[in-house]
Amino acid sequence: MAQTEYIYRLTVAVPEQLMAAANHFAVAVGEMAGDFETFMFANWQDEQGNKYSLMSTMVTPLLFQFAGTQLTKRPFAPDDWSFLLATQAQMAINLWFGPTEQQPTQPSVSVNNIVGVVGDDVAGVVERMGLTRVGG
Repeated sequence: MAQTEYIYRLTVAVPEQLMAAANHFAVAVGEMAGDFETFMFANWQDEQGNKYSLMSTMVTPLLFQFAGTQLTKRPFAPDDWSFLLATQAQMAINLWFGPTEQQPTQPSVSVNNIVGVVGDDVAGVVERMGLTRVGG
């Protein structure tokens, strides 16, 4: 199977205060300048009323390789791309591929962490995150 195939469903919750950093990270691991606008709206919330931006998309195995490496400015990155912001997001990521002995359950959302969950059941992932859509 080729590394460029989109074979994983990734659902990501980004706390409102980390959205800018997450967009810089998205450019560093993404495929186009439009990745700079991945997290635009904080229209989900947890039980405490903290706001989150939520995204679910298909990704390639390469994303996970890039996500854990030294970040660099991509040729298509905007002029104001920030290594520091991208690294801030990278350090805040809690990625879950499924139950393991070390992490048997999906991580909860937190205002200090970006939570990424790999799995096809998006509705179940969002429910376990404890997020509800703002205004509905």
